[in-house]
Amino acid sequence: MKQKQVSFLYSIYSNRESLSSDDQTLLEEARLATEMAYAPYSKFKVGAAIRTDDGQITIGSNQENGAFPIGQCAERVALYRLAHEHGRKPIDTIAIVVDNENQLTPASPCGSCRQILNEYRSFQEQPMRLLLAVAEGGEVFEINDVKDLLPFAFDGSFLGQ
Repeated sequence: MKQKQVSFLYSIYSNRESLSSDDQTLLEEARLATEMAYAPYSKFKVGAAIRTDDGQITIGSNQENGAFPIGQCAERVALYRLAHEHGRKPIDTIAIVVDNENQLTPASPCGSCRQILNEYRSFQEQPMRLLLAVAEGGEVFEINDVKDLLPFAFDGSFLGQ
């Protein structure tokens, strides 16, 4: 029997002020996006802000539906909006912010979003960085490449693409 291990490193910043001004702006855009979230059932508001290589920012927020699970996560809303409005531009960084009084630490993307983020990552030759935070203060997690969150991703290569 052979065994292998998969692991990755991520950075934890004690506050937003430790980040570049561009990253602080991106996190603020994601926080503002939480104000447009529709989350009457879970009360778990999420905002996402995507910064492309050319500095453009596109935002999205989660949109729930009483018929679970057909709601949309903030990450997907932002990605689809970016693709629809601007095509598949290379993505530099995605900031994801959670606004929920019970969530005191940053939350990572759900499994479906990890899969979709990985699909969009496959369109570009460079890492797609993530910043994870809560709406008010606290630590910020930095993940250097979304691929780290889904090391055994299903992709087009399994379908002969």
